[in-house]
Amino acid sequence: MVAQLSGGEKARVMLAKLMMRHDNLLILDEPTNHLDLDSKEVLENALIDYPGTILFVSHDRYFINNLASRVFELSREGITEYLGDYDYYIDKKTEQQEIAALDHQAETTQQKEAAAPEGKSQFLKDKALKKKKRQLIRFIEQSEAAISALEEKIEQNQQALLKPEVFSDTKKARETQEAIEQLEAQLNKMMEDWEAAQLELDNFDC
Repeated sequence: MVAQLSGGEKARVMLAKLMMRHDNLLILDEPTNHLDLDSKEVLENALIDYPGTILFVSHDRYFINNLASRVFELSREGITEYLGDYDYYIDKKTEQQEIAALDHQAETTQQKEAAAPEGKSQFLKDKALKKKKRQLIRFIEQSEAAISALEEKIEQNQQALLKPEVFSDTKKARETQEAIEQLEAQLNKMMEDWEAAQLELDNFDC
C-alpha cells in the first residue's frame, strides 16, 4: 500500500510514524523535498508542535525561517552557530562581511599611509641624486673648458719665453716663468678636481 504512494505521501507517512514514537530528537535531511505546498504546511505545523529537538539540513530558506531557532553553518573553518532564524543568519553574515570590508579598507589605508613616507623619502632621495648628477656634469664641463683655457695660456707664455725680447730680458723672463708655474699649479689642481668629479659621475651609472 505504501509503495503505491507518491514521494510526498511517503514523507508524510514517515513523519507520522516518527511522531508516534515520541522520540526527543529528530534528524531530518531535506524534509521538504518532493512535498507540495499543502504537505509542506502540514509538515511545518507538525514540527512546530513537536516538543523535542529537531536537527535538520535544508536549502528551503522559508522552511528554515519558520522552524529554526538556531542555524549552524559548516565551512572549512569549522562550525559557526547563529542563535536565530534564517533571517537572523543572513543579517549576521551581512554584518560580518561589512565589518571585514571595513577592516580591509582600514588595513589598506594604513598600508598606504605607512608606505607614503617611505615613497616620499625615496622620491626626495632620487631627486637629490639627480640634482647631484647634473651638478657634476656641469662642473666637469666647466672644468674642461677652464683646463683648455689654462693650457692655452701656458702654451702662450711658453711661446713668449722663446721670443728674444723676453728671454733676453731677465725681469720679463722671470715674470713669464712665474706666470707659467702659477698656471701649471692651477692646472694640476683643476685636473685633480676634474678626475674626482669624473670618477663620482661614473659611479652614478654603476
